[in-house]
Amino acid sequence: AEALTALAGHRSHRALIQGSAGERGQVVFVFPRQGSEWAGMGRELLEQTQAFADAVRECDEALEPYLDRSVEDLLREGVVEEWSRLDVLQPVMFTVYVGLAAVWGALGVEPAAVVGHSQGEVAAAVVAGALSVEDGARVIGVRSAALQAVAGVGRMAVVELPLEQVTE
Repeated sequence: AEALTALAGHRSHRALIQGSAGERGQVVFVFPRQGSEWAGMGRELLEQTQAFADAVRECDEALEPYLDRSVEDLLREGVVEEWSRLDVLQPVMFTVYVGLAAVWGALGVEPAAVVGHSQGEVAAAVVAGALSVEDGARVIGVRSAALQAVAGVGRMAVVELPLEQVTE
C-alpha cells in the first residue's frame, strides 16, 4: 500500500521500481492444456465479441459428431461440474483457444508462432493453419473420448533422481 501511495504521489519507495517498456517484440500465442477453466468462462465474449462467437459456432459444428452437448451452451451455462469429464473439458478448452485466437486476430494481433500442450497443441495447429477446424475437432473429439475411457485408471509421478538411482 505504501509503494502504491508513493507511485500515485510520484515519489520513490524501496518496493517500487519504475521504468518504460521497450519496443514490443513478436507475439507468441501459448495454449496450455487445462486448469484455467471457471464458471461463466467465455460467456461475455460470446455476447460481446462477434469473432469469438463465430469461432465457437464453427468449432461447435465441427465437434457435433463427438459431443452430446453444444460447447456454446456449456460456455453460456458455465456448468463446471460437467467439465471434470475429459470428453467435455478438452473440446471446451480447444474451442476457447481457437475463439481467443480469433478475437486477437480481429484486433490485429497476429502471432509469429503458436505453441500448445495437450489439447492446446491441437488448437495451436488449427490457429497456425496446419489443421482445419474440422480436423482439429476430430483429433480432440476422438482423443478426449479415449482419455475419458481410461481416466482414473493409472497414476503418474515425478521422480527427481538420476536415471541410475531410479533404475536401482
